[in-house]
Amino acid sequence: MTIKAFNYSVAVISAAIMFTVGCKSDDTTTPTYNVPTTYTFTNVDSLSAKASLSMIAQIEIAMNLGNTKGNIVSSAKLKSMFANQGSFFTDTAFSGNTLNLNTSGIQLKSNTISTAQLLIENVMDSIAAASATGNTAANGVAGVSDRKTLLSANGIYWRQYFTKTIMGVLIGHQITDAYLGDSLNSNISITAKQHAWDQAFYMWGVPSNFPANRTGVKYWGSYTSQIDSGIAKPVVSMTGINANPTLMGAFLKGRAALANNDIATAQAQAAIIIPFFEKMEAAAALHELNEAKGNLPNGAAAVCGNLSESLGFWTALKYNAHKKISDADYQAVLDLYGTNFYNITPAGIDAILNKISTLYGWDSVKANL
Repeated sequence: MTIKAFNYSVAVISAAIMFTVGCKSDDTTTPTYNVPTTYTFTNVDSLSAKASLSMIAQIEIAMNLGNTKGNIVSSAKLKSMFANQGSFFTDTAFSGNTLNLNTSGIQLKSNTISTAQLLIENVMDSIAAASATGNTAANGVAGVSDRKTLLSANGIYWRQYFTKTIMGVLIGHQITDAYLGDSLNSNISITAKQHAWDQAFYMWGVPSNFPANRTGVKYWGSYTSQIDSGIAKPVVSMTGINANPTLMGAFLKGRAALANNDIATAQAQAAIIIPFFEKMEAAAALHELNEAKGNLPNGAAAVCGNLSESLGFWTALKYNAHKKISDADYQAVLDLYGTNFYNITPAGIDAILNKISTLYGWDSVKANL
């Protein structure tokens, strides 16, 4: 998805916020400390998160080979990359240091929520099968579209579906369940908790001085900006769900708390971030439906691409252990996507969009997401 520029006030996290915890009734003074406006702390560890995002990106590159007719994608290779077996990754430089991803000990599969691992591998099989046909994509025929995208017979752009699903079942899962859940609430050292918090922040896919600097944002770092700024670009003020200030403020406040051994405040900030991922997944699904509507004049392949992204986000929401939406409501939305994107109508897109908007109370902003 192309990242679109917009004017964004960062007043919500402006100039060194002083966070003060008052005295308790027993006169025990709790910490007083500064919360910085950028993610700048003395012992930040971001390597594992950045390596994981690099691995995802390299799998995407391998999948994208199938977007050219005649290129056959190997599902065995994709699955080996997912499990970090076979030395298929290219060394990656982070902050001047080169990391051998193949020997890093990081494995995307084990970091993916267990109940979604087979789904991801099935997507890899589907990409390989579609690439092997050598066909031109059409309704009922898997192949490469006129937009150079590899589509299934029913119009799913599997690579985009993979990316959007993995943003939930791997990236979101690691942030909410592993780093801000298990690690923060365990008996590990305060330094280990700080480093887990760092991994959660950098898994978001943003730089330390975000959102003032949006260079190189990826995955959720891209989408939190898109669902804040809306479809009409540029905009002067946010018209979405305020994801960027919500997340950045909580990440900064929580990490500053950990730097001062204030676990309670860090846990309170984690309690802001964790449930927000449901909103992000739903808003991103809705965002892509708006994009699909805008692409209707551009042909079926363009619309199929947006619908595949939307479905990927909605699929990710299924595996979100913290979602509040009921299973019945979730399924009601899923059913509206239908079984063939080639056959969806403008009214059908609106039906999905309106159902999500109603469930989350976004009718006043749904056109801007």
